[in-house]
Amino acid sequence: MNPDMAENRLRDCGPCTICCRFFAVPETGKPTNQWCEHCTDLGCAVHTTRPQSCRNFQCFWLLEPQMPEELRPDLCGVVVSFNEEHTSVVIHVDPDRPDALAEEPGSWWMEPLLNAYDPVCLVCGDDKMVVRRETQD
Repeated sequence: MNPDMAENRLRDCGPCTICCRFFAVPETGKPTNQWCEHCTDLGCAVHTTRPQSCRNFQCFWLLEPQMPEELRPDLCGVVVSFNEEHTSVVIHVDPDRPDALAEEPGSWWMEPLLNAYDPVCLVCGDDKMVVRRETQD
């Protein structure tokens, strides 16, 4: 996954707006886990003038065109993105679907992410956890 690919997306969000709920938008004062006031059934009403923090967000599903449609975040209940430093990844699980990471298709994410990144951070609502790869002694 290349963190510099955000503007070179090969797909678009379609009807997915789940990131508009999970993430804080400091420029507007929108807190985490609340829907953005600009989110509509058709997507972002201010997409062309959206805040920089929204522009900076990098959804793995958008960045990787070979990802199957069922891994689109609104369908599987899981959003994967880089942390702020781009040194690891964060898996955001929809708090309305807390088992999404344990069930198909969302469960697909954990193994490849742990193989590529260490640590992996999990967030579900206000709950946060860091997961590390098992090491062989």
